[in-house]
Amino acid sequence: MSSEVRNWLATLLAEDHRLGRTVGAAVTVLFQGGFGPGAPYVIPLESALRDQHPGIALDHSYQRQLRLLQRVRRRPGDLEQFAQRAQASVDAFGVRKEAVKAAYTAALAQRTIDEALAAFDESYVPGRAADEVAPARAAADEMLRAAAELERQLGTDTEPEISELRLDAFDLRLLFAAESSDTAVLLVVGIGHDDWDQWYAEALPLARAELELQDDDFTGYDLAAFLSEYFPGEETAVQAAARLIEPNRAG
Repeated sequence: MSSEVRNWLATLLAEDHRLGRTVGAAVTVLFQGGFGPGAPYVIPLESALRDQHPGIALDHSYQRQLRLLQRVRRRPGDLEQFAQRAQASVDAFGVRKEAVKAAYTAALAQRTIDEALAAFDESYVPGRAADEVAPARAAADEMLRAAAELERQLGTDTEPEISELRLDAFDLRLLFAAESSDTAVLLVVGIGHDDWDQWYAEALPLARAELELQDDDFTGYDLAAFLSEYFPGEETAVQAAARLIEPNRAG
């Protein structure tokens, strides 16, 4: 856990202890359930973005392509022609994704307007927003499939993949990177945001930067140490709150 996250949690506990305990319960769920695929409430970030935030998913894929391309250029050997072709493909993806994002955002906005007008005026006839959303979403999905193939050609990303602990009942999302089956780096926490697209746009670069800059500033915890430092005397209560999350899970 970085100093920024530690300070954020300490400040949250001082300003809104009840909300801070909710975060503590979420982290407890993460400790108890594990960090790997299939762990309770854990969603691979790729899936979370692709399903609900395709525009952010495209941005995330583009940034990963740029990282992989840098590694290609640093490899020894005669890779210049491959690197040039890869650069052209990544550049084309970057241009195309902006057009797809703009079309998707415009279609969603028009659909929202149509729904609002229809709610106030029963005679209002909505436009073709619903028809426009589906093709824009399909275009984003197709780009993400093509991006996966391009990334496969560029090589494996050696950095730990970011995952998300999502507790819908508390409107809480916690980004972390699993370094092993029992070790994870807590990166960013979001609670109760009205615009999750905007939160992801700000949180993902921060999470990636935190992950790349791991050093002595990071402090490791097991569950007992985490609860002892942040919830002294409340360890049992926080663990009880974590157990209550299961029946309150949304969906």
